[in-house]
Amino acid sequence: MSDVDVRAGQDADAATNDRRLIVYAVSRTDRRIDDFVMHALAALRPHGERLVVIVPAGTPEIEIERLRSLVDDVFSVPASGFDPAGYALAVDAEADIERYDEVVLTGDAWFGPVSDFGPVLERMAGEATTVWAMVENSGSGPETFPDAGVTPPSLPWAWTALRRDAFASGAWRRYWDGRGRGAGAAEETAFLRHFAPGDASVSFAFPADRYPSTNPALFTPSLLLDDGCPFVLRTVFLQYPPYLDRFAVIGRELLQHVDELGFPLALVWQNLARTVQPKALYAIAGMLEVLPDTDVAYDRASPFRIAAIVHVSDLDSVQDLFSRLGYIPSPYHLYVTTTDGKRAEKLQRMLERRDDPQLASFDVRVTPANRGRDMSDLFVGCRDVLLSGNFDLIVKVHARRTRDKTVNVRRYFRRYQYDNLLHSPGYVANLLALFQKEPGLGVVFPPMMHIGYSMMGHAWGGLREPAEDLGRSLGITVPFDAVSPLAPFGGMWIGRPEALLPLMGKRWMFRDYGKRTGQTYRDLARVQERLVAYAGAELGYHARTVLTREHASISHTILESKIDNLFSTTRGWPVEQIALMQRAGDAGHMGTVALARMYIRVNHRRLSRLTMPLFEAALRTVVILKYMRRGVGILTSVMRGRAPESRR
Repeated sequence: MSDVDVRAGQDADAATNDRRLIVYAVSRTDRRIDDFVMHALAALRPHGERLVVIVPAGTPEIEIERLRSLVDDVFSVPASGFDPAGYALAVDAEADIERYDEVVLTGDAWFGPVSDFGPVLERMAGEATTVWAMVENSGSGPETFPDAGVTPPSLPWAWTALRRDAFASGAWRRYWDGRGRGAGAAEETAFLRHFAPGDASVSFAFPADRYPSTNPALFTPSLLLDDGCPFVLRTVFLQYPPYLDRFAVIGRELLQHVDELGFPLALVWQNLARTVQPKALYAIAGMLEVLPDTDVAYDRASPFRIAAIVHVSDLDSVQDLFSRLGYIPSPYHLYVTTTDGKRAEKLQRMLERRDDPQLASFDVRVTPANRGRDMSDLFVGCRDVLLSGNFDLIVKVHARRTRDKTVNVRRYFRRYQYDNLLHSPGYVANLLALFQKEPGLGVVFPPMMHIGYSMMGHAWGGLREPAEDLGRSLGITVPFDAVSPLAPFGGMWIGRPEALLPLMGKRWMFRDYGKRTGQTYRDLARVQERLVAYAGAELGYHARTVLTREHASISHTILESKIDNLFSTTRGWPVEQIALMQRAGDAGHMGTVALARMYIRVNHRRLSRLTMPLFEAALRTVVILKYMRRGVGILTSVMRGRAPESRR
């Protein structure tokens, strides 16, 4: 969206205050300022005589120039993120602050305007008050959950407006002279309380006593929108998902409400994808789609250019997969990779005999055998396809055996992956329609498989640190989820090739994945699999998961049973039960040492900080002894097996 487009449609006759100074703080820039900021500034422009933007240190000059096209001045502060003291610096830099009737302190803490600012500003202009804020928070701020790896970032103030009296009385200067270190949005409440006890009066456009919550911006945002509040606070989407669950705050419903009011959701998704842990956003925004088998949404007049990239090591299942690719509702190009020349010949003959009207072309490629399997074949063997610019979507699937699973698990895994991506012609059409509807949708895949697998709770699989290291080297700065990543476990997805570009920032080689005896990068294929959604998020693309109605029924019922039993020995709300278990820490194999460590962590937190190194050393010793005992046992068995041969 261009700056000109953002300006377009703004009501030039909106209620304004010609002597209003608006100071807007930008909390995060990195390599670019998100488009929702530009949209907000364009909407604020008619409502102030002067519009100033505060940016943190290190903001790229090209982004500052973008801002200057919309505002009167850009004020850089020394802090690398948001610091409330920036408001004082920007206001004090004004030569004659008392010439303004009103000074507004705000920033990128909200998405909006969802409705016009004019009616609210006009209503509050009639209020005899010294200071007024948009929404009152008469309670405490939201809880933090450091044990869960969730600490909401410091955001700018939502909206605090000061009249002339606040400056003439000296109250403004007294606050900043006596101020300690601030706490971001929480300090906005402290600032308002600074004025309340004295002669000054404080008003709210939307007082808390009108709503069934002390913090309506967090707990009842839809009611605020119904009453004409012009924005939604971003903090709703930055909370710990079980905490929002406790109060039945449904992010998906809120986003639908915002969409119905006409605000462009693409601006919301772009920012949330880059700033919120992907798995947390997935839960908060309800980003699972249960799709029907009857086409109800696909626009066949705007087909995608599609490439299907298929890795094959199991010829027994490939016929089913090729048949399912025929469900794609537009012509597609097929790229098949395999590590065996004879298998490649069979695949070539198989494809030559196929009667698939949608198959525009096919290319069978033989790749070196390595531990990367389908991932190395994608990022190395088909790098040219991903970077060609010829395709809008990539269907990435495979037909390979999982040898370390039982026959039931192997069968259900394949069914789960194939059904939830390529179930029927209507189902695939509805899946592709998601990409038509949302230009910011980067990748779609089935939810984490939990039937026959024990991944839940530790799906990083010990690879979070390697994933973070690789992410940093590729410029991926999206916050990583603490417990499990949002990822296409199983290695099958449909997505835009441009959403994979951060993972293509390095020119990978087959040797990077290693042969059976070693590899250059530790578990590179598994790390890349866990970074797919994070790579897209870095560029502002969000991810969704999809299920058929049948698999939704199967998955939800068994998941409900597992959670019901898991919480059966603890009390309170799930957020409290989870907090207790996380505070206790890793249970390990529930040995005496692990149980003692958990008891101390829960009941004697100060003591735990002193004893944890001892417990960790004890646990390592136990593990080493177990491996030594196992090694001695194996060696003894081998020697006993060879003894008769030596005697002979």
